[in-house]
Amino acid sequence: MNVILLERIDKLGQIGDLVSVKSGYARNFLLPQGKAVFASKENIKIFEDQKLQLEGENIKRKKEAENLAKGVKFKEIVIIRAASESGQLYGSVSSKDIANEITDLGLTINKSQVVLNKTLKTLSFEDVSIKLHPEVYFKLKLNIARSIEESKEQSRSGKAIITTEITGGDIRSERAQKDAKRFESKNNKRNTDKGVEVDPKTIVNDDSIITVKEETKE
Repeated sequence: MNVILLERIDKLGQIGDLVSVKSGYARNFLLPQGKAVFASKENIKIFEDQKLQLEGENIKRKKEAENLAKGVKFKEIVIIRAASESGQLYGSVSSKDIANEITDLGLTINKSQVVLNKTLKTLSFEDVSIKLHPEVYFKLKLNIARSIEESKEQSRSGKAIITTEITGGDIRSERAQKDAKRFESKNNKRNTDKGVEVDPKTIVNDDSIITVKEETKE
């Protein structure tokens, strides 16, 4: 289907370009959102008559968006979510969640302005782009943490916290702890089979080494 673009569309064209797109993309996105019109003879003539006006309005909107981006006072948004020790969220964070948080901070946007091609399912500290105009984007830090305290730590370290302190000072990931326990269990079984008494207070030094107290039975 041929359409005339009424604004710049990434990877498609500039305002005024006549482009060919899939029918579903045109009917479900470009046309209902006013980003394009059918490339009929009548619309082509109307666009040619209004081209200078449309381009002037676009320049004005672009300048307003640039000024708006420069005026944003916050550089980071914090979203608190429950998560496991390995950083897996009990739920997810979507474009709508991010848009709502930004709006609460004073910049009214909708979810379509959040450039996010995925659903976030883990703790995160990463850049997210916000589109204020087809040609104007700015970046914010997205800080998804389990608590305000953890969000501050993520800001300081520049990365998501995916481990947590466990009794005894073990701060390894949940998977590493499980692997260590399985190794310990197998080691104890081998020693038992050999007639070696193992101190129940076995100390795990890392993911692969276990220090045990051995006493050979007489």
